[in-house]
Amino acid sequence: METASKTERSPEPPVRILVQTLTHLVPGNDSFERTFSILNRICQHHWNCDFSVPKFRWASYNCQFAFNNRRCFFLVDYGESQNDDDVPVLFYEWTGETLKPLPQLARDQEIQAKLKEDVPFTWQPSKREKPELPIPKLVKSRLSYEENLLVSEMDYMREHPEDVKWLKVHVRPRLWRKFVAEMNANKSPGDPDIEE
Repeated sequence: METASKTERSPEPPVRILVQTLTHLVPGNDSFERTFSILNRICQHHWNCDFSVPKFRWASYNCQFAFNNRRCFFLVDYGESQNDDDVPVLFYEWTGETLKPLPQLARDQEIQAKLKEDVPFTWQPSKREKPELPIPKLVKSRLSYEENLLVSEMDYMREHPEDVKWLKVHVRPRLWRKFVAEMNANKSPGDPDIEE
């Protein structure tokens, strides 16, 4: 793994590290592996340690690993601050092999607004209510992010064939095949197979 060079000082807390990359460049087999691969690389690069909670906090955005060439982001926060505006943000790009400084991200107003409003350095309760996703949309999202389905979600889908039909229409064929395989591999005795 990549580590900070001996001449480069590790950033002292508080600090935020934001990494931009493309989904297909993130190593690993599933969402969990890929996410923690990048988080560990960020921490190794700066502090010669693996990512660990509660020392570090993290967030990700648009990590739809089922699709190649999607721009996605990983954020690692370290330390505490009385004023979020005083916390420096270091910007990088993951090339698939190394973290390269990417200071032009600092000029992207959309990214700056998202960091400040949606992922503040100091955690605050959300001012807006997050609507609960219907199960079929949640399943679609899990397939896109290469996350495993929960048993309760699979049970729901088995009990609602109209939602299974909706899902088939709204996901790409390879994600549909993955859904069918996961559903059939995790069915109870007596449950019918889901057909491709």
